[in-house]
Amino acid sequence: MFLSTLRLWNFRKYSEGPDGKPGLEVHFHEGVNVLIGENDSGKTAIVDAIRYVLHTKSGEAIYMDEKDFHKEGDKRSRHLKIECLLDGISETEAAPFLEWMGLVKEDGKTRYCLRVSLNASLLDDGRVYPQFKAGMGDEGSLMDGRARDLLRVVYLKPLRDALQDMTHGYKSRIAQILQAHSVFGDDKKDADGRHKLETLYNSLKTGVEDYFAKAEEEGHEITESINGELIKNFLLTGDPRKAFLQLPRPELINILRQLDLILEDNKSGLGSLNLLCVAAELLLFLENKQGLKLTLIEELEAHLHPQYQLRLLDYIQKESKFGQFILTTHSITLGANIDLEKLIVLRGNQAFPMNSSSTGCNKQDYQFLHRFMDATKANLFFAKGVLMVEGDAENLLIPAIAKVIGRSLHEHGVSLVNVGSTAYKRYVKVFQRTDGQKMGVPVAVVTDLDVRSIEYYNDPEEKKEKKLFHVDETVKTALSVLCSTVDFSKLPELVCSKSEMNAYIDGNKSNRIRNDERAAIIQYYEDHKTAITKEDIETIRAGRKDALTLQYSGDEIKVFVPNKWTLEYEIAQSGLYKELAMAIELAVAEQKGKEDNYDDVRRRIEGKYSGNSDEAIAYELFKPINDGDVSKAIVAQHLAAILGAEDKKDTFRTVIETDESLKYIVDAIKHVTR
Repeated sequence: MFLSTLRLWNFRKYSEGPDGKPGLEVHFHEGVNVLIGENDSGKTAIVDAIRYVLHTKSGEAIYMDEKDFHKEGDKRSRHLKIECLLDGISETEAAPFLEWMGLVKEDGKTRYCLRVSLNASLLDDGRVYPQFKAGMGDEGSLMDGRARDLLRVVYLKPLRDALQDMTHGYKSRIAQILQAHSVFGDDKKDADGRHKLETLYNSLKTGVEDYFAKAEEEGHEITESINGELIKNFLLTGDPRKAFLQLPRPELINILRQLDLILEDNKSGLGSLNLLCVAAELLLFLENKQGLKLTLIEELEAHLHPQYQLRLLDYIQKESKFGQFILTTHSITLGANIDLEKLIVLRGNQAFPMNSSSTGCNKQDYQFLHRFMDATKANLFFAKGVLMVEGDAENLLIPAIAKVIGRSLHEHGVSLVNVGSTAYKRYVKVFQRTDGQKMGVPVAVVTDLDVRSIEYYNDPEEKKEKKLFHVDETVKTALSVLCSTVDFSKLPELVCSKSEMNAYIDGNKSNRIRNDERAAIIQYYEDHKTAITKEDIETIRAGRKDALTLQYSGDEIKVFVPNKWTLEYEIAQSGLYKELAMAIELAVAEQKGKEDNYDDVRRRIEGKYSGNSDEAIAYELFKPINDGDVSKAIVAQHLAAILGAEDKKDTFRTVIETDESLKYIVDAIKHVTR
């Protein structure tokens, strides 16, 4: 048995939907479910809603008040409803609930389901009248207390006081847990109804009390002194009463309330005590033969360092005997290590499950993301906007640029995710929903165009002569003569590689072609290639830019690409080219273990360059970065520091916001901070 669906009407931030539909519907699965999202995203509301309906094993008092009723503007709703649908019920589990059970037919199979709900009304004087019902019909009926007790959940609240829960006292949680254990059941008691622990305790009680009561014991002196003061100074003449010292009555619950659960002789830290608390709570499920096995844990990471978080998470994921878990977390450590399919991301007033039937991810995508999702990338689950980049340079420079133009990523709640490659397509799929819903998260992908400039091919040091296959009508006719099975009418104006030619052949053939025909086409391709020109490069750039930017058609996910090559090359062509030149010199000095004076470097650069940059200057600056002679990351770090200078902030802002070479970066930042 597990909680499969939660529906809310007018509960806290969740209003009632159109046509009486719930304001929120959350689907859970068996095992571990992790609610993840920014502050005030609704995690606590969901957990509290479950508690209000099912109640908890700790028997804590639950009171609803007017703030539980949704408020829209100045108007607060007078009615709310919380509905829980329980599924996966075996025949054995169904027995206590048969009066309220329903049957659901799906895919030719019939299964048991149980729906329980809480309806509450808010009166004018602020009082709240809740009503619990069960049943699959529209109304349902009251459920008896014994059946309802089988639905109680284990609940660990946020910032819980594990020390108090595991320490002796009237409200001791460990006493409640132990009392529910089969070791203390009626079948473990003797003919007089006493448990062995009560018999042992009674012997101790008699011995302790005799120590204070018998004249031959030293403790008797204390009792006599107290009674002497009472008779002499407080009690009335002739009052026969006397004081005596004793242990609590030998009832099992009193004995259990005197126990402490400890991990070591010295007082343990809060983290260790929390683990001890979780272990004790799970003890209940080892004994639970009937009813719902559901544990709610708010902020699993509370008081736990990352290693303990991961250890606990790994354990509860593996142990199905403990039933279902619904966890909430702010921890990027947990967000990075939990299976993506077990996450439920809360955004706005909606819950977005990350399972395979809900996202655009396939099996290979999930495997990839599980391998490479780390704490920094898991930030995307908490963000108001996501900006994906492919390298360290962008990772360092874009936040600096955003700050200069007055759109700090941190202030706007934007997560910068360095995917380290073109694998952004897998990460983007997380935000694509199979039902077409929008998650309300603007996503910008900043990727390189990766089309080299003509200077690269003309560089005598590179020795990289590039030849292309130019296509016109004469070429198409000649190819059609070689093979009539392939339609060459749509062959692009430029073909850049043999693999590109083979791909076109395979995509445009009307029938199977012979090997000798394919070989003839490829040979014609090789024989008619000519040297690349500047015009060719511009054509390739335009085609690649269109292909990249048109990958995603919605208004939430967009790709932003440079005009020509990479971010560093674009900066080298921009009004910031001198600042890049300075950063390169500073990086070279750092790599050589030297220190270069900032002002001296600026004077040298000002003396070397004047006016605007052009493609020749851009290639000259970019070449050591492209060749790996200087670290991209170190250059980016120095450039970010230069751009952070307060005395130049206005100048840099004007350059960045008006320079065509930097427009794609500015547009990406504006997209995620809108």
